[in-house]
Amino acid sequence: MKSRDILCGIAARAAAAMPIEPSFTNLPYEGGVDDFDTLAYSLSEEFPFLHTDKEDVDSANVTKFDGLFAWLADHLRSFPDGAPNPERRLVDMLVLATMLEGNAALWGELAQAVPSPPPLLLEGIAKVFTDTRPEGRVFLERAHYSPEQISSVLDDVARKDWKSVERTMDRLEDRLWLPLKTQTAAALHQYDRPRLEALVDRADDLFEVAAYVLHAPVAQALTLALTCKNWTFKFWAFHRSARFAAAGKQSYPLEWEALLTEAAAVPEEWPRWLAVLNEHPSRYPQIQLALGNALVSASDDALDAYVASISKTADFGRPHLADALGVFRARASLPVRQRLWTAAFKRWKAWDFGCDEESRSLFRVLRSSFDYPVMGYLTECISAETRADMAVELETRAAAIEHAWHSDITPAVSERFKLISTYQLLAHAEAVLAGAPEWLAGEPLYKPSWEDGSAYRSLKYDLNMGKATF
Repeated sequence: MKSRDILCGIAARAAAAMPIEPSFTNLPYEGGVDDFDTLAYSLSEEFPFLHTDKEDVDSANVTKFDGLFAWLADHLRSFPDGAPNPERRLVDMLVLATMLEGNAALWGELAQAVPSPPPLLLEGIAKVFTDTRPEGRVFLERAHYSPEQISSVLDDVARKDWKSVERTMDRLEDRLWLPLKTQTAAALHQYDRPRLEALVDRADDLFEVAAYVLHAPVAQALTLALTCKNWTFKFWAFHRSARFAAAGKQSYPLEWEALLTEAAAVPEEWPRWLAVLNEHPSRYPQIQLALGNALVSASDDALDAYVASISKTADFGRPHLADALGVFRARASLPVRQRLWTAAFKRWKAWDFGCDEESRSLFRVLRSSFDYPVMGYLTECISAETRADMAVELETRAAAIEHAWHSDITPAVSERFKLISTYQLLAHAEAVLAGAPEWLAGEPLYKPSWEDGSAYRSLKYDLNMGKATF
């Protein structure tokens, strides 16, 4: 049998199997990760096929696997069954569950074999879930963070600055795997989801949330995120699903839209989400349509927060941002669109093609992440007369370059490329209004009337460039 199929139908197979009790049940256990690892190691030594990556499992080992499953099902069904130490017996079962398979597929089969476990079992599982709490400072020390770094991370966690914490979570993911947390969560998700939701709602520590959400099946975590009230859990469940989708795995557009719509309605949460999800849209291309849909019903403040989160780094994520705003443009009412377009235009003007920062210069025609919403402003918020006045202003500024004395050529070159870059948006807006289907301008460049295309002009302004701009 293929190892990937060994759990398929095991509840029916194991019903006729002879239960096999692992010998590790006789080992001491005082609690903690090290003792858990000792039990898991003993189990893998006794049943080596549980710890191999072989594609096939021979029939003898399939029989043993079924026997272990039958033992686990029997003890779930009869817990605590007079055990002198029921807490230890529960740990034994969770260790075996981890080795049989460390995700929710096992518990789906166990629910077929044991549809109604004893209430004492569920109470014990809930207690283990609650008691298995990672301590953030300890995990950071084990990851070799310095005392200063630990203090910085814990401060970021306290502020819920997810943008700053994101890299730390990436680094700690493997260290934050707590098998008892994972297995008890999977069991409760299968048998008593309201109890799990209540426990998650009370988990106010990021590291406790991460110990579950970073190792739960993605779909399971998202399902819980939709119903729980814990915003830390909601964000990290969403974040993990977006990361998985970006890696080529399953997307969850309906769940994403629901969570983003909910987040957009909570002023203290929405900027935290956007700081991670929208600064680099190219990291999360699959969520863009859901984000656009969430913006359709967002408040004015939420639209402003979205605009404020757009990266000022040239054309970072330009096409992906257009994906989100394309959906928004198709579904939102004109007043809502005009609100977002106007806010984006104001921010684009202040950005000034990156020259708003000291000592920044421009030596090429520049596209930007603001191009799509600025196109909305030019086509849906102002009149043809206003666009014509803007074009005249650009030409006037271009003429001024030629008639002013410059002690350094750099400001003149920067001004020239600002004007040409701005003209690209104006000219393309006219093309869009005339029927051009794409809101993002491509190649070739639109040539302004003041650019005569002479070799003299190219030598004068196109510094260190392989060819003339026009």
